[in-house]
Amino acid sequence: MVTDEDTHESVGSFSAASHLPERNLAMNWRSPRASGSNPVRPRPRRACRPIGEPLEERAVPAVLPTGFTESAVASGLTNPTAMEFSPEGRLFVAEQAGTLEVHQDGTRLQPDFFRDTPLSVNASGERGLLGLAFDPDYAANHFVYAYYTATSPTTHNRLSRFTANAGGDLALAGSERVLLDLNPLNATNHNGGAIHFGPDGKLYIGVGENAVGANAQSLDNLLGKILRLNADGTIPTDNPFYDRATGENRAIWALGLRNPFTFTFQPGTGRMFINDVGERTWEEINVGARGANYGWPATEGATSNPSFVTPLYSYDRSQGRAIAGGAFYNPATVQFPTSYEGDYFFADFVNGWIRRFDPETGTVASFATEASNPVDLRVGADGSLYYLSRGSGGVFRVQYTASPVQGPGQGQGHGPSIVQQPESRSVPAGSSVTFGVLASGSAPRSYRWQRDGVNIAGATEESYTISARAADNGALFRVVVTNAIGSITSAAAALTVTAAPTEVPPATPEPGPGGPIVVPSPPAADPPVATVPDQPRNLARLRRLARRQALLLRQLEARRRRGLRRLSVPGADRPPRLG
Repeated sequence: MVTDEDTHESVGSFSAASHLPERNLAMNWRSPRASGSNPVRPRPRRACRPIGEPLEERAVPAVLPTGFTESAVASGLTNPTAMEFSPEGRLFVAEQAGTLEVHQDGTRLQPDFFRDTPLSVNASGERGLLGLAFDPDYAANHFVYAYYTATSPTTHNRLSRFTANAGGDLALAGSERVLLDLNPLNATNHNGGAIHFGPDGKLYIGVGENAVGANAQSLDNLLGKILRLNADGTIPTDNPFYDRATGENRAIWALGLRNPFTFTFQPGTGRMFINDVGERTWEEINVGARGANYGWPATEGATSNPSFVTPLYSYDRSQGRAIAGGAFYNPATVQFPTSYEGDYFFADFVNGWIRRFDPETGTVASFATEASNPVDLRVGADGSLYYLSRGSGGVFRVQYTASPVQGPGQGQGHGPSIVQQPESRSVPAGSSVTFGVLASGSAPRSYRWQRDGVNIAGATEESYTISARAADNGALFRVVVTNAIGSITSAAAALTVTAAPTEVPPATPEPGPGGPIVVPSPPAADPPVATVPDQPRNLARLRRLARRQALLLRQLEARRRRGLRRLSVPGADRPPRLG
């Protein structure tokens, strides 16, 4: 997992130095440069931990901002390492020794997802069951992916796929399919472990350099890298080093990382943030990019070397010693105040805090302190923040539960509500389109418009107007309304952009042999003139007709002036003979 080599604490093995509370970490100290000679730690088989057992209360809760509370949703975990929500809303929690617990609504549904297909896991040091993910098409195929340290033929990290049963709480016996066996391991630390599907449907894997810095810069192994695979384990041919590397090394997507134990993708934008655990100076948050080289071991922290990608944000050892856990606050249901939307939560395993980073401004704010060894973070569909505490052996849900505010002489205020939702619109490309909302609730109210769940810079009014482009077709727009009591998110309005109308120029008549012809329009009462074939012998008759019509118009005007009842024009009552 993660190590603090400056004080020689193996905080990911996860062992404690003497100054850390004994209850925080369960394993004995090991040198972070251990050679891997440690014996294999057999996975304990539990004596049937009861399904549905009650949660244990934790003595010391984390310190949270005003208006936030936390509650336990899972407890009694043994050395937990990672967690993930299934598409069905169940919480899966990995334990280092190889068990995978399944929880829902605060109840343990299944003590081990792998009960019928047990894993053989080496859990020495920072090895073990370290990551899990669900297939994007899970509803149809029930595929679950796991990253763990396998024991044969030699100790190495492995990516496997399992098939869940119809109930979704157990892997089918014999369903494991090995997708990737990584390089043999020497040291017990720097294994990475996080696995996630990206917005492109590919599976990304964070792998540590196994305590050998040179591995991170080599295309001859998979260590110290971000890997990218198809869901079936094959290697995409558009990987950046596909033509330079060979064999399984073609899976390399980015390199130059020390121990990317956690990373995540932002909903809506697909932006990737990678947490890289530092050695003696800096902890890093890096922006994931195809073919990027993050510089380890040549650099740690910010760099001006053009060969390397400098971190988006880094903090030194005076603030923390092992970055772990990452989650963007872009839930389907927004529960926190609007200022939290789009922020990136991250934690420090050793110092026990959780902070939030605003990608738009580059600012960092404290969120929680005195969390017991937070090792993973998730934002649930309900808008709550969940953190996995290795020290407490539990998962905790953080909710925003601020009470209504009372102003001087105002009595109890009211939270915002949506009176009229934004409406979906369909407009041609190039047209201006406006989305609006009507909200109620105690003033003052603020507005924050979002496109596909991501804040739009400067869009802070009751309405939002853009000039529609073809690229905007299918975009979803919604607004978050906030006051001192809380916030509410409107329904999403869809924008359909159609093709811009094509202007058709008026047809220009082709001139006949005698040159251009202008035929005056007859009076509205007269029948329309039939189309005349363009033949030379009709030209003179058309001209005579035009002269008679002009004469008729002049006589009508004269009649109005003199009051005459009758007029006659020779030949005016006979249509011309053509042809």
